[in-house]
Amino acid sequence: TARLIRMEWTSDGAFEDAASATFTNRNLPVPQFTSGSSNGVFTLTTSALSLTYNYVSGSPEFTPDNLRVQLLGQDGLTGSWAPNTTNTGNLLGTLRTLDGVNGAINLNCTQLNNPSLHCTFGLISTLGWSLVDDSSNALFTPAVSGQWQWMQARAQASGDIDWYFFGHGLNFRLALNEFTLVAGQIPLPPRFAFGIWWSRYWAYSDIELMELVSEYEIHDTPLDVLVTDMDWHITFYKEAFQGKKDQAGQTIGWTGFTWDDNLFPNPQAFLQYCKSKGLHNTLNLHPASGVQPWEERYPQMAKASGIDPNSQKYVPLQLANQTAMSLLYDVMLQPLQEQGIDFWWLDWQQGENWPVLPGLNPTFILNYIFFTYPGQWQNGRRPLLFHRWGGLGNHRYQIGFSGDVVPAWGSLNFQPYFTATAANVGFGYWSHDLGGHTLPETPELYTRWVQWGAFSPIFRTHCTKAADNERRIWAFPLEYFFIMRDAIQLRASLVPYIYTAARNAHNTGVAFLHPLYYDWANLKEAYSFPTEYVYGDDLVVAPVTNFINNATGLAPNNVWVPPGQWVEWFSGKIWTGPQTLGRSFAIDDIPVFVKAGSIIPQTPTGSVPLTGSAQLIPPVLGFTVFATPNISSSTTNVYEDDGDTTSYLTNQYAWTTATFTQTANQVSLVINAVNKTSTFTTFPAQRSFQVTFSNVFPPSSVSFNGANVPYDAFGEALPSWKYDGETLSLIVSTPSVPTNKANTVVALGSKSDPSLLNGFILQVRRASTIKTLLDQSFPAVFQEDYEAVIDAAGAGFRITSNPASARSELAAYPALFAQAIKQIQGLSNLNANIRAQAASLMSDAMALSSASSEHAPFPQLADHNQPAQQKMHIPIVKDL
Repeated sequence: TARLIRMEWTSDGAFEDAASATFTNRNLPVPQFTSGSSNGVFTLTTSALSLTYNYVSGSPEFTPDNLRVQLLGQDGLTGSWAPNTTNTGNLLGTLRTLDGVNGAINLNCTQLNNPSLHCTFGLISTLGWSLVDDSSNALFTPAVSGQWQWMQARAQASGDIDWYFFGHGLNFRLALNEFTLVAGQIPLPPRFAFGIWWSRYWAYSDIELMELVSEYEIHDTPLDVLVTDMDWHITFYKEAFQGKKDQAGQTIGWTGFTWDDNLFPNPQAFLQYCKSKGLHNTLNLHPASGVQPWEERYPQMAKASGIDPNSQKYVPLQLANQTAMSLLYDVMLQPLQEQGIDFWWLDWQQGENWPVLPGLNPTFILNYIFFTYPGQWQNGRRPLLFHRWGGLGNHRYQIGFSGDVVPAWGSLNFQPYFTATAANVGFGYWSHDLGGHTLPETPELYTRWVQWGAFSPIFRTHCTKAADNERRIWAFPLEYFFIMRDAIQLRASLVPYIYTAARNAHNTGVAFLHPLYYDWANLKEAYSFPTEYVYGDDLVVAPVTNFINNATGLAPNNVWVPPGQWVEWFSGKIWTGPQTLGRSFAIDDIPVFVKAGSIIPQTPTGSVPLTGSAQLIPPVLGFTVFATPNISSSTTNVYEDDGDTTSYLTNQYAWTTATFTQTANQVSLVINAVNKTSTFTTFPAQRSFQVTFSNVFPPSSVSFNGANVPYDAFGEALPSWKYDGETLSLIVSTPSVPTNKANTVVALGSKSDPSLLNGFILQVRRASTIKTLLDQSFPAVFQEDYEAVIDAAGAGFRITSNPASARSELAAYPALFAQAIKQIQGLSNLNANIRAQAASLMSDAMALSSASSEHAPFPQLADHNQPAQQKMHIPIVKDL
């Protein structure tokens, strides 16, 4: 392209045209360029770059003396590169695993002395360029129709060079897009993968797992994926703990392909039960031991591999042997998939020095094999893999398993940064052990991990095998359970938003969870808040990764508000950026900032089954409009396909466009007729809608497609509207209507108002929290002592019950809230610590309400996002 140049030098003049493990496609449209040679100097100039190569001066191979590329400033930066130039501005990438990490790990590959981590630098830099050395990577064999493509070592002479120069300036999005043009698109995971995963290393039986599913249902908690760790297969723990090895020299029982019939006497029946609940299943694999003689299908595998089964000699794992790996699938794994296993958790832990082809490592080739083997994905099923990072090009084999981290605040603090930075190499789907792995953790730490997980790529809890290590949210104290369930339900509702973002990532090469600097590359602050990130097109998230101060009940957390107007979702406060806030957050706060005017597609909670709903095209599609006074219109697009096949690659999908309009006396949302391809025949002919206008007053009337919509306090009638006083939102529910026709919802006499964007939502929630705290302090205090607190806590419900009271309630609320704080401060019989914490929580909410949206009196905290013992290694960014 105009910004991406391949530079190849060989001693014999034979150049390599085969696809490599990283770069799979070089057949792109040729950009406009000029070139020529004069006096032994070759020049190549595009609209963005100018290359000069002196091929007669000194050594002909590429050196700092004979090769130079100049950035022409088209993408925000000028400057030049020559061989051996150190890229001091590289924004880093990712590495194989976080196994055993307690806190942060350095992502600067030059400072790591561990080749097995496959540390990969980013494709983007504040210097405007990056260089990828592909000189020694393995190559793909020529593609033959109907045959599984394999890999081979690159035939090259010593000193041969194959470089790719990315010269995209500060246009980071374009750099990643052009990377995927030559290295393959980011695949779209199946829709169910964006739902809720359960995982725990434990010797569950089939009955226990079915009871677990029932517990999810009893506790009104969504569930989509059941992960079964290694105890699904035959294990030999007693012998393993005595140090016994198998024939491959590995710990006995670590590898397995045969169900443990003590725990799963009828695995097919168990998997059928899971399918009846809409659940998907994956099993853990450690394949290093090959196929041992005790495996159920050992005789077939041995015979197919040329080994006499009577010899009882094991069948080795041969990663570089295409036939052997095909047999492993066909003989050992395919029967398990036919029983109902949907994909594999490939948990390779046996070292990266395993014998494979030159230019490859075991993690990379295992990822390729498990993701691409044709026999695995029958009937056009969409590939899915759960494994570690194997190096540049592994963005084609999602999803990533980040490994066994130590539960600690530093570990939680590192994960958002680690996840966002991986986008710099196109790796958009890290899945973390939410809660950490190796040790029990406090309810507060687990709650914060779940909240971060709700806005991570993949939501999956996990921990090691220990009786005191728990991941069921209902096993924690009630106050934490409710907060975690709210976060999980919110995550489940956001699947339409997330799936649309994932499709956009496939199209553009930009992961939907990515650093702030992709969108504000010229602002230094975009590089200075490592735990804050962009989530899709409309959200900025700054997870709380610090512990609460017991004296205040609040956890300090730096937040940068980007340019423009943003609504703080869970407080209702509007902010105008750019500005830095040194905010503090209670345990039920998640700092999520929504671009003003955004329309967030959702699946309304309660409109689908608790289990298996993520895979569904929602029968009721929700839209939440974050209306603000200065936004007159906005648009969103919702992507949908069948969710589980590769048909999305052949244009079988649908887009639904919704447009919000606000005038002086009304708000409206027009939902266009679905724009679907003719081949997408399974898209529903009809569906209902639930439209939520946030930050608006109750309307004088509501219409849907021109007809009046009646008020229903509970929103059960269709159509109907109701008002939620706790979120200051109008909610309109429609009947089922044809999807091939446009539908319009109009609310007259209602519009966004600045008085609705002052933090009332947070104040009501804080008052409710304090009421509970004071109720639990009986008989040290009595209800008569804190009546204003009770009234303040009930204001939202009073508005819900009587929407006409909204204006008067809101007008009186500041005085009521101030009175509530005064009452708390006067509770002399209350425990002093509880009184101080209650007053702090309420005062913080009041300060937020009175703060200017443009210049908030919240100073930035002193480096609180990076505890001194857990510093992250982030490139220094000077004024750009």
